[in-house]
Amino acid sequence: MRWLMLTRLLDPADDIVGFAARWVAELAARVDQLDVICQEDRGAELPPNVTVYRMGKETGAGRLAQAVRLTAHLRRLVPQVDGVFCHMIPRYVLFAAPWARFYRRPLLHWYVHPQASPELRLARALATHILTAAPGSYPLPTGKLHVMGHGIEADLFPAAEGEDSPPQIVMAGRLAHIKRQDWLLRAASRALAQENGAPFRVVIVGGPVEREPDYPAHLREIAAGLDPAPEVTLTGPLPRAQMAAIVRRSALAVNLTPPGAFDKSALESMIMGKPTLVTTLDFLPLLGEYADRLYLPTDADDAALAERLVHLLALSLQERAGMGRTLRERALAAHSLDGLMDRIAALMREVAGYG
Repeated sequence: MRWLMLTRLLDPADDIVGFAARWVAELAARVDQLDVICQEDRGAELPPNVTVYRMGKETGAGRLAQAVRLTAHLRRLVPQVDGVFCHMIPRYVLFAAPWARFYRRPLLHWYVHPQASPELRLARALATHILTAAPGSYPLPTGKLHVMGHGIEADLFPAAEGEDSPPQIVMAGRLAHIKRQDWLLRAASRALAQENGAPFRVVIVGGPVEREPDYPAHLREIAAGLDPAPEVTLTGPLPRAQMAAIVRRSALAVNLTPPGAFDKSALESMIMGKPTLVTTLDFLPLLGEYADRLYLPTDADDAALAERLVHLLALSLQERAGMGRTLRERALAAHSLDGLMDRIAALMREVAGYG
């Protein structure tokens, strides 16, 4: 079985999409040959049955030159493969669709994001199968949807052992208004007031999205104006290994991304055995009996979030560790990288006619 995959970036060190290179390697282990077209390649080491074709962004190619190269690669490769798998970017589906349709190849699109752009609507019409992580992580109605789970690299996110003192609340992911780091800061101040000054730290890991470069400064301004003011650290973007080390030392993790974005960073903290407070209903199957403590409606106020933080910090280390072990077991069962790649490869075999 030979497949073609389109993805934006191959760079294991990237703090946002570093996982894509691992996806390529794991998917390659389940097919005979994997051809990959990427917009940018920064020298990822890949298995011998992977051939990488570049659009040339890393050498300075502009959008037109990249589009020309992409079209040339598709024209040459699509007739030779069993199917095409586009990762995230709807525009890749638009470029691949004419060739996939002409040569009658299945066209799969993986997409996990709340934004429903005009390009995504067109991609929905053109893709033969749509893959996503959770029932609510694809923003458009479609009968083509396959819910596959996320793919977390368990070896990169081992179970935690112990916590730093004073306890640490961590929030990891890109800095953006939609992630609502500002909500955590305001609630942390309220929690500190309720605890009568009992110390804890807030650590926010990640860099800003391109369209909101000033958001970190906005968060620092909020933190400086809090009264009482918890200790707050904004680390900036970090490699995933450094981010994981911070999470493993924390008492709990917080992810306030609204419904529609089934955020991987929440699953990563769960897989590291950390109680993780979330605002997305898709996490409820993992939370189980802890839902009343770890799920908060997206329209809750600062006081409600503060109350949850106070409760979780008041638990003993042993109670938080027990909660974390259960979350880790459930998250690994439903969202490990091995499991996801097995499911994607099985779908690829099915749609390509391999039984």
